[in-house]
Amino acid sequence: MFTIEGICDWCKKPSLLTKHEYIDGKCHHSCAECNDLAALDVRQFNVAERQQRERQQVLR
Repeated sequence: MFTIEGICDWCKKPSLLTKHEYIDGKCHHSCAECNDLAALDVRQFNVAERQQRERQQVLR
């Protein structure tokens, strides 16, 4: 799971990382320490992005 070496996008510390993908195609990486927060953050963004897209479809 944590197979990428780099800098965590949440705490900015060097570590082994895992990838989190956003619905808009972007991605960020988190360390094990920040993984729960990162997963929640990405999940909330994706939910809000889906809702925004649904609203835009209704308005068209």
